Amino acid sequence: MPAGKAGSNVGAFTIGVRMRFSPAHVRASASKRSLPRSRGLLALGDNPDKIPEMMEKVREAVKRHRLLEPGDKIVVAVSGGADSMALLHALHQLSREWNLSLVVAHLNHGIRPDAALDLEVVREAAQKLGLPLVHTWVDVPALARAKKKSLEEAGRQARRAFLENTAREVGAAKIALGHTRTDLAETILLNLVRGAGVQGLKGFAPIAPPYIRPLVLCSRAETRIFCQERGIPYRDDPTNEDRRIPRNRLRLAVLPELEKINPKAEEALARAAELLAELEEIIAWAAGQARGQVEKAAGLDVARLRTLPPAVQAWLLKGEAERVGLRLEKRHLDKLLTVLPGDGPKEIVLPRKFRAWLYRGTLRIVPPPGPRPALVPLPGEGTVDLPEFGLRLHLTRSLRPKDPYTSDPWKAHVDAAKLELPLAIRAAKTGEKLRPLGLHGTKKVADLLAEAGIPPWERRSWPLLCDARGVVWVVGVRISEDHKVTPSTTEVLRVEAERR
Repeated sequence: MPAGKAGSNVGAFTIGVRMRFSPAHVRASASKRSLPRSRGLLALGDNPDKIPEMMEKVREAVKRHRLLEPGDKIVVAVSGGADSMALLHALHQLSREWNLSLVVAHLNHGIRPDAALDLEVVREAAQKLGLPLVHTWVDVPALARAKKKSLEEAGRQARRAFLENTAREVGAAKIALGHTRTDLAETILLNLVRGAGVQGLKGFAPIAPPYIRPLVLCSRAETRIFCQERGIPYRDDPTNEDRRIPRNRLRLAVLPELEKINPKAEEALARAAELLAELEEIIAWAAGQARGQVEKAAGLDVARLRTLPPAVQAWLLKGEAERVGLRLEKRHLDKLLTVLPGDGPKEIVLPRKFRAWLYRGTLRIVPPPGPRPALVPLPGEGTVDLPEFGLRLHLTRSLRPKDPYTSDPWKAHVDAAKLELPLAIRAAKTGEKLRPLGLHGTKKVADLLAEAGIPPWERRSWPLLCDARGVVWVVGVRISEDHKVTPSTTEVLRVEAERR
């Protein structure tokens, strides 16, 4: 087990030791122990007013984006790098003004052999500042292999799980991240070359509960200067120099070239992100105004959707997908937008086996079909709840009524003598047929449902009332010719279906 490891488990996280130190303990620890050194590493010092520029930007971010409230308890994510160490010390300085309660959180990703030295830097800082420390270790490479994700994505998921779990454990409502304006510029460029839409091109938000980013107005160079001028130790992660990682290539090769064109390219990208965020707010507002006119029980009203600007159409489509648990990228939204001028019926295949259906003026996004509902035996009489079919059935035997036919499609009378028990409710089998009332030949159940206007996404599990011979009633659509009531019928089974 690596030094400093509190415990590990792929996909789960063990909280490490929480440490609170008295001022005397802090002084003794600082005097007896030497910190691991790295490029740009200086001795611990305490000169909070020497470099005010970064602190002014932090205060501006807090004010502009309302990142803090008096008395906040905040988990501070600290890797040991310059950004996170600057974040920790900046928030510690603000804690006096805002009455903040800070908890330091550190995660060893199990990637670098020397990562235990990062923990030592973080531990010394927490001791010097008199703050509790929560730390743990996760085998991110094993997690990436197990979940078939990239190392970067697996690490992101591991950090999120650890930080949110820590916040719950200590009762913190906010988690502070050390993302800078430089990170924002990199994110915008990365999303741009990946073909992202407005949401991706605006990068990350300064506040996205429970996360806050107090360094969002500061550059990475400023955090390093802040640490060096104040004598704050930090560690450089050598993986940040690995040009095989797309984000690193952008930072090391692309951004410097852009700065040759515009020395303030980073600021320009951050300003563009703010403008795009404002644009997104306008689109979201417009979509909210239109939602009541476009949304209906079965999906989105295509005719009304077509009258809206494409950006608002895309926003509503994205919302419809998220309602059923699917996140759509811009290329998927573009694919959906191309079918809107058509009348359907049309099926569009989406990620994770979801489907979008354009049918009778409605666009509906549906999750992958589950197993067909199992056959449910029915009593000869009584009331039966069938939640798997979204129905409640009432079955009553009586003498033949004078008029056994009804205009209500959810009620049916069949000749009781023609039934071969037992009765059951089930979904249609593939290619199943019946003799519909009024026809001499047979017809597929699927065709009958289509003619009745049953949406394609409902047909696979549409309920059929059956006896030992076959289909008695396609519920809500048509009874079988073989079970119809005739003048010679003496007893009927009355079936009433309630949709639930």
